[in-house]
Amino acid sequence: MIGGFFFFRVVLLPIANRRADSESLISSALRRFSGIVWAALLTVLISGLYNFITFFRTARSISATGTFISDYSLYILVLGVKLFIVFLIFTLAIILTFPYPVFDVFQKKPARWLNLTVIFGLIVIFLSAFLRRLG
Repeated sequence: MIGGFFFFRVVLLPIANRRADSESLISSALRRFSGIVWAALLTVLISGLYNFITFFRTARSISATGTFISDYSLYILVLGVKLFIVFLIFTLAIILTFPYPVFDVFQKKPARWLNLTVIFGLIVIFLSAFLRRLG
């Protein structure tokens, strides 16, 4: 999903801005991208829930043995920040790709919102790598 938004920002927007019907091209392309957005959102939710449950099951079983005492507060803090940023990405993805009249303001000039979505996506990827090293 982040790669798709990166493509929109780096490739499609510069091409569309050279055309006379740039708004219609951009809005139709973003709306067609909505199927991929829904699939990615569902995949991220399912895999995130699985990882969340797996981490806490492992932490609980390790702490029950009493052999390993660890402070998980940093992990939980980073996880909370990551989940908040994922929520922001979901919100921006929905705003940019779904054809509701309320979202027209964002969809007509999507450059800054695409930039923000890609930056948030990169932050989530780095936070995920950091959490893998902590876990």
